[in-house]
Amino acid sequence: MDRSKNPSIVQRQWPWLLGYKGSFFTDDFVAAIIVTVLLVPQCLAYAMLADLPPVVGIYASIFPLIAYALFGSSRYISVGPTAVISLMTAAAIAAIPAESRLVGAAFLALMSGLMLTVFGLLKGGFIMNFVSRSVVGAYITGAALLIMISQLKHIFGIDSSGTTAFAMVKSLLPGLSSINIAALIMGCVCITLFWLARSFLAYALVRSGMRSRRAKLTARMVPILIIAASILISYHGKLPERYDLNIVGDIPKGLPNISFPALSDGSWGAYWAMIQLMWLPALVLAIVAFVDSMSTAQTLASKSRSRVNADKEMIAMGASNIVAGLSAGYPVNGSMSRSVVSFSAGARSPISGVLVAILMAISALFLTPVLKYLPLATLAALIIAACFSLFDFRGIWQTFRYSRSDGLTAMATFLGVLIFGVQWGVLIGVIMAMTLHIRTTLRPNMALVGRFPGTDHYRDASRFNVETFDEVKTLRIDESLYYANARYLEDKIARVVQENPKMTDLILMCPAVNRIDASAISSLITINQRLNNADVTLHFSELHTYLKEQLSKSELISNLSGQIFFSQRDAIEALEPEPDWSQFSDHIDIH
Repeated sequence: MDRSKNPSIVQRQWPWLLGYKGSFFTDDFVAAIIVTVLLVPQCLAYAMLADLPPVVGIYASIFPLIAYALFGSSRYISVGPTAVISLMTAAAIAAIPAESRLVGAAFLALMSGLMLTVFGLLKGGFIMNFVSRSVVGAYITGAALLIMISQLKHIFGIDSSGTTAFAMVKSLLPGLSSINIAALIMGCVCITLFWLARSFLAYALVRSGMRSRRAKLTARMVPILIIAASILISYHGKLPERYDLNIVGDIPKGLPNISFPALSDGSWGAYWAMIQLMWLPALVLAIVAFVDSMSTAQTLASKSRSRVNADKEMIAMGASNIVAGLSAGYPVNGSMSRSVVSFSAGARSPISGVLVAILMAISALFLTPVLKYLPLATLAALIIAACFSLFDFRGIWQTFRYSRSDGLTAMATFLGVLIFGVQWGVLIGVIMAMTLHIRTTLRPNMALVGRFPGTDHYRDASRFNVETFDEVKTLRIDESLYYANARYLEDKIARVVQENPKMTDLILMCPAVNRIDASAISSLITINQRLNNADVTLHFSELHTYLKEQLSKSELISNLSGQIFFSQRDAIEALEPEPDWSQFSDHIDIH
């Protein structure tokens, strides 16, 4: 029996286990150490961005990684808190009383996880196709700017609130007269150092003779040194006591308890109210988390010549969020920055994610006292520096230059994030993109075409100098036909008939028609009858075989006044009118 044709459950679920050996584990362990060093400060910073205690970021970085390793298809994705998802969480729980936000965040993770799991089990990975790249790029750019604005309160050492850019700026203005100088200096210095390390350090190390891969990893590890230095300066300089510098403070030791998020009022009415409040944010968050993670997974898969399964990724992301909700965490997704570090550090399999989870659990048990004096301004600086790499204004401009409709969609998404908040921004982008697409298909391009003399090439007669006939016209249809554009086809053909009184034959050239629904078939039957009444014969050319089979089941074929030609050349050869020989003289004058 050939095992390759009948793989076991283990081989289907965890194909990376085949051929796994000790050297691979060493590579996974080294990558896990590097990712953990990066994840510890990030999870604290992103929890703060989500308006949650720092320890929640640690909780969200343990069990979700194990869940992803069990169900995911990517070998390199690093699951955990991310900037965009943290900002969306903050916006979603803003309407909840402060004492219930921990439970609300866990409930949000649980709901989005359940949605993703159900979608994945229903083979809903195709949902990624409905979110265009222009929307994703503009959304991330707007969210990055919103995130930076939200962190200014920690850089200035003042209080502010709000979930939109204008609300945040308005809330910041009254406190600018009481800026904390220590926080401002600490934040600005850290932003500068983080930016220099990210932008120039790797290049400088390569110029000095270090190998490219090692230089990149070294540059990515420098932020932990900056964070360690800020902790030492804060502690030994007694900055919290002397200058009222805000710090992380005490972080509880220990691992999270696995339990269902419990509301203070445990009645069914309270849970139903929470569901009503959270279902839309959870749905938007689930879509963004999946699309963002899947994009990262596909990028890394292309670099390693492997592939990822969209449905498995959806289930894995759902399981990760369910576990996050049950372990006192908040919503998670795949981090682009940490996943790239994992890939660059030589990770071989999802075992590296499990090892990261173990190392994070050790950190939760023993290392939290070290982080007590970490300034909030340093964490804010880390977030702001990370946001610089998320800006893609150039991509938005290029999209606008290439396609005005896609550019308008991108701009609407960007402005929607800033004006209405992260959740509504992505909804505006998706709805507008789909609306413009439908609008385009409502009035598809239909061109009267002619032939370049002496060739079989047919082009738009209004754009090229091509050969046409008064008696035979060819209308090329550049879109599938369905209920929304069927009436437009009827109007277009009526206009062609009116403008060409000598026409006796009309050919519908259909190389781009991939689908004809029932409403469109009804319109074609009507068109055939109307043309027949006008003494015009209807023909088809270049119709796909499966569409011919579909049309044969309708009344159109049996009542069609003309023929269905295999190619446009066959149609023209059969229908081309005879030349008017009367214009030529019988006398041949030879000189």
